[in-house]
Amino acid sequence: MDTNHPDRLAATDDVAERFHRWYYDNGVWETVRFLGVPCLKSVMDLWNYQEILFELKPSLIVEFGTRHGGSALYFSMIGQGINPLLRVLTVDIEDHLLDPQVSRVPAIEFMKCSSTDSAVAARITELRNSLPGPMFAILDSDHRQPHVLQEMLSLRSVMRSGDYLVVEDSNINGHPVLPGWGPGPFEAIAEYVRQFPDDYVRDEARECKFGFTFAPAGFLRRA
Repeated sequence: MDTNHPDRLAATDDVAERFHRWYYDNGVWETVRFLGVPCLKSVMDLWNYQEILFELKPSLIVEFGTRHGGSALYFSMIGQGINPLLRVLTVDIEDHLLDPQVSRVPAIEFMKCSSTDSAVAARITELRNSLPGPMFAILDSDHRQPHVLQEMLSLRSVMRSGDYLVVEDSNINGHPVLPGWGPGPFEAIAEYVRQFPDDYVRDEARECKFGFTFAPAGFLRRA
């Protein structure tokens, strides 16, 4: 891209934002399936995640927000293709939408509780002790700022240098979708960084790779 032409850059950014709004506002993400199971994510983000997983080669993936389980299934299959010993811990307060085929995958462990419950951090610690290697964590449950901030704080003691964290849906509350939502993940990230500025390094190359993401400012590598 020619960075000597700011008008051209501005036009490119405008096209990306309009596509982002179209993709989100028309509910395209709600139609995304992985092996028939609803996944409810941007397909660009999903592709980015598998590239990150290949580079990171984690032994544990932690997901807050299971819903139908499509993303847990995706993470388990991609992750085990990289590391056959990989485990996925996925957490949600509900399980009535969980697809039965997800429950049958031995590599996936489901916890029915709040992602901020102390039992979750304790279970992550247990898994980390038995599964040496990096961790990939992704936050996609309750999108209100206080909850997301508490999730990030709960992970602070279990994340290690080199681990990777994605905070999803930081695009809401006008970043650029759903203006008027109120403080959400984007604001939670900003508050966490204000409190602990040296914890994470923002991975802007990943964030910008495919033109737009549902996780602006939310691709974070533990320092």
